[in-house]
Amino acid sequence: MKTRTKLIIIAGMAIVQPAMAGLKPKSHIGIAGIDFQSQLGASYGQVGNVTYQPYQSDVVSSDFKSVTPTLKAIGERYEDKYLLMYSGDYRQYGSASADSYNDHFFDFNGSWRYGQMHGLMLNVADTVGHEERGRGITEGFLPSQFRGFGITSPLDTNLLNTELRYSYGAPVGRGKTEVALLHKRLRFGNLDKIKNSDTDFYNYVLDQEWHENSLVAEVFDQYSSETRFRYSFITNQRRYEIDPKKDNDEYYLEYGIKSQLTGKTSVDGYVSWLYKRFKNSPNAQDFNGLNWDVQAEWKPLDQAIVKAHSSQHIKDPSEVGGYILVSKYGLSYQHFWLVDRFSTTVDYSYTTEAYKKQEKNRNDKDGVLSFTMSYDFRPSINFELKYQLDTLRSNKKTDSFFIGPNDDREVIRTLGYDNSLIMFTAKVQI
Repeated sequence: MKTRTKLIIIAGMAIVQPAMAGLKPKSHIGIAGIDFQSQLGASYGQVGNVTYQPYQSDVVSSDFKSVTPTLKAIGERYEDKYLLMYSGDYRQYGSASADSYNDHFFDFNGSWRYGQMHGLMLNVADTVGHEERGRGITEGFLPSQFRGFGITSPLDTNLLNTELRYSYGAPVGRGKTEVALLHKRLRFGNLDKIKNSDTDFYNYVLDQEWHENSLVAEVFDQYSSETRFRYSFITNQRRYEIDPKKDNDEYYLEYGIKSQLTGKTSVDGYVSWLYKRFKNSPNAQDFNGLNWDVQAEWKPLDQAIVKAHSSQHIKDPSEVGGYILVSKYGLSYQHFWLVDRFSTTVDYSYTTEAYKKQEKNRNDKDGVLSFTMSYDFRPSINFELKYQLDTLRSNKKTDSFFIGPNDDREVIRTLGYDNSLIMFTAKVQI
């Protein structure tokens, strides 16, 4: 189960995807019965606006090449299971070499059974990623600002995520109870040029680093073979390393359901009530409200799948005070041809970000339209062609924040962009 904290990550921070969906794994049994699996993806494409610039005169378009390897070692001993995994994303831009990056994802997952009723799971994941220029901390920055602040390449990020989970209940029983402790930590790297160029902005970047401790208590009810209910209490305590005024506590009461309603219709989602408080900021207002994340799937024909998605959550702004209400809606249609080997998918998502409890009264709207063609040449070989349009608009032309020891230096963000992507990818299980 994924806690809501996984949604609250600074926008633009790239996370390496640890799997390639749709490929049939190839197992290679080695010493001690360990199952080794490997996957490789190679892509070539074109990005229309590498650094998400608002003005056409500043836009840099570039072709790119990328390689995405994934390695897994899977072990089992009686009912105990182990997974050790590495995934990487190596991208090189042709006309924008400064924005090239190498991302890495490391994961260990171990699960142990103690008799019929007791289970323990440990997961440790470390993501060494990046934040694209023009997203997240540098959202709305113009080329002159990149130069002035020493941002000559994407910011390095490191997100550590650990979870220890205890479960009580039979694996195939109707109900079970789980309790989990989680710890997350976000750090930024590659900051030497920024520090040498502008100390105030360097300190602003460090202000965004945090760690978070969470407690999750859940009850699962397998009501039938088609329907499962989940009742959860979640609390997150996020602490910023430098600025305690941004510290916040979150408390969720959550109801989840996963059900195959009919032979053609299924639903998977949750609805939660969130209370969020900023205990060290007397001027900040607490938040009470609904969060949700619901996806419905309908198969009108054997070769067609329609998916609808809706979600709402809040995230922290980069400055002290208020919160950002994020609402997202999506609709996709996938059609299979040639006995399911070839598929086409049209997907549209619409995201709004409303800045609440702040004087700026900013509202952003981001629409993403994509068309994808996918062909399974073999069960372990896939070719994919994707075209995507991404348009962000805001009710304000510019936004600003303040840096410096007295918060008296204004930094301007210029809002809005148009971006496009076309990419061909070949994926193979080795």
